[in-house]
Amino acid sequence: MKKLKVLLLLLVGVMLFSAVAPVAAQELELWAFVNTHARWFREQAERYAEEVNPDFSLNVIEIAYGDLHDRLLISIQSGGVGAPDIADVEQGRFGSFLRGGGDPGFVELNAFLDQGGHTENLVAARQALYTSMGSVYGIEHALTPVVLYYRADIWEGAGFDPQAFVTWDDFVEAGRAIVAENPDVIPLHIHGGLHELLLRQQGHDYFNADGEVTIDSAESIALMDWLLALKDEGVTGDPPAGDALWAAFKDGTLISMVGADWYGGFFKDNAPELSGKWKAAPLPAFEEGGRRTSVWGGTGAMVVKTSENVEEALSFLEFSMLSIEGNVRRFELTTLWPPYIPAMANERLHAADEYFSGQDLGALFADVGPEAPPQWQSPFRSQLNGLRTAAWQDVIDGNRSPEEVFTEIADTIRDEMEFES
Repeated sequence: MKKLKVLLLLLVGVMLFSAVAPVAAQELELWAFVNTHARWFREQAERYAEEVNPDFSLNVIEIAYGDLHDRLLISIQSGGVGAPDIADVEQGRFGSFLRGGGDPGFVELNAFLDQGGHTENLVAARQALYTSMGSVYGIEHALTPVVLYYRADIWEGAGFDPQAFVTWDDFVEAGRAIVAENPDVIPLHIHGGLHELLLRQQGHDYFNADGEVTIDSAESIALMDWLLALKDEGVTGDPPAGDALWAAFKDGTLISMVGADWYGGFFKDNAPELSGKWKAAPLPAFEEGGRRTSVWGGTGAMVVKTSENVEEALSFLEFSMLSIEGNVRRFELTTLWPPYIPAMANERLHAADEYFSGQDLGALFADVGPEAPPQWQSPFRSQLNGLRTAAWQDVIDGNRSPEEVFTEIADTIRDEMEFES
């Protein structure tokens, strides 16, 4: 009897302790490969803890682009060992998770998006980048409309207004005039994504809607030949990288950049001293009346299927990525134009941007955004990008022709497709 009383007292004590003991903080882990995204996620996590779940915390880990995707793929293939709860996956690398036709290792979001009424609120072309066999696995961060960023002080000082450029011929003519007076100036450099995004502006891509590889199309080869011919004239130039790129922008050697919405945030982070010297304009068209923008890049937030916190992860993404406030705040921090349609009309997206000479950058993105072309996904896109990157400098230096390199890449990918079919 005495032992029974002791056991009862112990049981009551345990019950009382459980009733008053605080719930353990729920910490999730998120991997991001770009600092602008990481900063925004951290801010949203603080807001989520204040407004939704006070026991929530988010450990945002910044990992270099290549390392993040390689580590994530290995973690998923090993059953989730060391994997985060949420991960940013760049659209160009998403295809590598689809190879073999199996489960990519992320939570399918169709029901979550449909039940929350979010599917129709997201730009379908952007969501398609993270969709396979009808299953959606990611939520896009940005519409990625491409514009022409330019050093207004230099272009306007030379008597040219890029806002008035209608076609690429206008840009080239003005670029030639600037180079004639300033031989050390490069109006535009051939960065790694330039050919790809200009090809999309023309209505083509490295893959087509049927998944066929088209990097070796006549249009693709002709476009690269054109860029290289302009390089011979000094209108385009070699692609500096890393610190050399930002040094070229800062010293006025490089005076333009064809880039997506997210590049505006890169300028602010890497060249803050150039505030007030930059502006942005629609892309010149290839022919009068043609498309004035393109798309470049894109990143989808994904919940890893092996996470023990799937419901909380989805709740956080709904709060941050599928809300007006979250999307507007992301634009304010990063210049990423929302792919979330209800946020697009928010007046805070149209504040004067001091870095871009007081320009309403949001108005520009809103104007060209509806013209954004499709961007075709493929399980083989990551491999194609790797092959292109490896051969890129040889093409730029004239060691190998675009036709030779693009044909070789296309044939390699076609062989891979046939082998896996």
